[in-house]
Amino acid sequence: MGKSTQLMPLEVRQVREALLREFTDRISMDDLEKKDPTERETALLSRAVAAKAARVLTDCTSDEAAAGVIDGRDDFGIDSVAFSASGTELWLIQAKWKNSGTAGFDTEAALKLIQGLKKLDNRDFDHFNERLRLLGDRVHGVLKLPTCKVHLVVALMGDGRLSLETRNILDEAAQEFGGFGRTVEYRVVDQADFHRAIREDLEPEPITLTAKMTEGWHDRDTPYVAIVGDVSAAELAQWYADNGERLYDRNVRKSLGLTGVNKTLVDSMLEDPDGFLYRHNGITVQCDAIEREFFAKRATGAPISLTLRNASVVNGAQTVTSANRAFEKDPDTVAEAYVSVRIVSVQGAPEGFAQSITKATNTQNHMERRDFIAIDPVQSEIQKDFKLSLDKDYVFRRGEMDPAPESGCSVTEAATALACAYQDPTFAVRVKGSTEALWKEGADGAYTRLFGQQPSAYQIWRSVQVLREIRDELTKLRSTLSGRAASIADNGALLAAHAVFQRIGSEALEEPDSDLDAIIRGVPEQVRGVLACLIDMVDKLFTNKSYITSTFASDEKSRQLVQAVLLTLDAGNGTPDLSAFVTAGSEKRAKRPPTIHLLVDHDLIPDGTLLAYAASDTEERAIGAWLDQDPRRRRATWLNDRKAPILWEADGRRYSPTGLVNHIWRQAEWREQWSAVQGPKQWRVPGEGTLVEIAERLWRRLDTEQESEESGES
Repeated sequence: MGKSTQLMPLEVRQVREALLREFTDRISMDDLEKKDPTERETALLSRAVAAKAARVLTDCTSDEAAAGVIDGRDDFGIDSVAFSASGTELWLIQAKWKNSGTAGFDTEAALKLIQGLKKLDNRDFDHFNERLRLLGDRVHGVLKLPTCKVHLVVALMGDGRLSLETRNILDEAAQEFGGFGRTVEYRVVDQADFHRAIREDLEPEPITLTAKMTEGWHDRDTPYVAIVGDVSAAELAQWYADNGERLYDRNVRKSLGLTGVNKTLVDSMLEDPDGFLYRHNGITVQCDAIEREFFAKRATGAPISLTLRNASVVNGAQTVTSANRAFEKDPDTVAEAYVSVRIVSVQGAPEGFAQSITKATNTQNHMERRDFIAIDPVQSEIQKDFKLSLDKDYVFRRGEMDPAPESGCSVTEAATALACAYQDPTFAVRVKGSTEALWKEGADGAYTRLFGQQPSAYQIWRSVQVLREIRDELTKLRSTLSGRAASIADNGALLAAHAVFQRIGSEALEEPDSDLDAIIRGVPEQVRGVLACLIDMVDKLFTNKSYITSTFASDEKSRQLVQAVLLTLDAGNGTPDLSAFVTAGSEKRAKRPPTIHLLVDHDLIPDGTLLAYAASDTEERAIGAWLDQDPRRRRATWLNDRKAPILWEADGRRYSPTGLVNHIWRQAEWREQWSAVQGPKQWRVPGEGTLVEIAERLWRRLDTEQESEESGES
């Protein structure tokens, strides 16, 4: 043992040994082969600290943590990158190791870390080293989300104290990057955290829970022991208080924080604790053994206390965490709320049984906020208005197939169009990338504002048609842009649509007698002018160093942009020419991958999305009657699988797009069927286009982004 090792504090030495065991053979040190062994080990330990921080914060594997280490030349202050399992969170880690356990983090290090964040947000990936570039697609995938969360992590082999100036720098960066739905926060993982983590790795403590069922219960003993009964929400809160996130170690996910759904759970417990049991599905707990202790009479249903050995909440993490949040606010009220708890002992069960419980309890259907609008009579009235006034279809229940574009629209498309046409850009900002904001009710809720005073079918339908035309034109223009201009076009699409709607004016959309065809014909010119002005105004108002994503996530900045764009266009002079931002035509850099590979690899279509058979006129004449005999023959569901991504509703079996078309033709006995089949062109996502069209839009965007990265634009 070297002298420097002997002088290490005990905790530091224990952490050092654990890090070397875990990461010596996992973290690449090829770039430091010629360095002195002592210097090389210090560098390895610094990288191992970054990787260990990723494990502590994200619960990833050792291999995954090591793969995220990018420390070295051109890392711009980022030593490691980690991602959440859901792909909505990003951790940027800077690590410091000192054998003495006195590593610190100063203002210079903070500024460097923030510089790295800014470069990532600007998609300036080609200035980073190769390790980061390999992770570029995943990083961009998180940062482009309107509800992404970025964690700046300071990982120190020290006490973790930061100066006030350093904290201020990190706080200002978090405020600048954040916006509606987007957050940045920083945290320190210090020597005590690392020591605690390695102790837990070596000696993980099984969790023992106590569940009191005083309001009745029932059980079964074969083939495995299971007990179902009601448990006080206050007791669930205590579970979390005692064990934290470890409580969900066997769950498919940890708690999701204070999301909109979880806030509803908290409010429900506090506002109506007696009614909570009836509105909630309950939770599932898995354990190795159940020990029973009766308070008095030994009989099924009599008050009992259960001790659960090596227990884990495998379904209901959000409920338990929400109970803890509510308990912190009002313990007495939460004690009055009960939750149905199912406890399953896996003692004696075959291999795989425990995992099957976890998977099954986390893949069942759940309610979404949109589901509740189905009981709003306004939606039924709009549906009737659509049929009576326009002879078109309007779909508002989740799970119903969206009508063909020429035949009508869904409530989601309608709400998005109304949000863009609304006089305040706030809702266009909030709905960018996520439709969840459309269904919020209340004085400031989008749903209340958009549908509170029932809009007419004419207003909705005209708004939808205009938005479709705007989106088509933006897609065409977007394919000609690169770099920062392309990023603005991506992030500002709905804000640009809002500006175009303001230029058109509400009267033109609300009056049945207005010339809609003339309005539609004028949309391309309007879009071109708005987009050019928007690209120009972002840099003029907020400089060319501003974060594009957070600019368009900010209500206030979006208002400023819209006002500046409209004033400039109304003045009629000095309007920029979009051609100034257009990239000169060049051949694509790579061959376009197959449609299904593109869609699956980029998770572009969520599992469970409904698909409709897009039969041609020839097919309709040949097999239309056969298809109509059973409406399920025209419907399918998307699954993210390269080989068989389509689940046909008619028989419940999985097919490739082309394979299913061939199968349908054979079943319908179409003897004159075509020899060539293009399945991806014959299945469409209602409201979005065929699989080919969706993939083509994605490929154009990816190709332009690649062009931006290769040119070094930010």
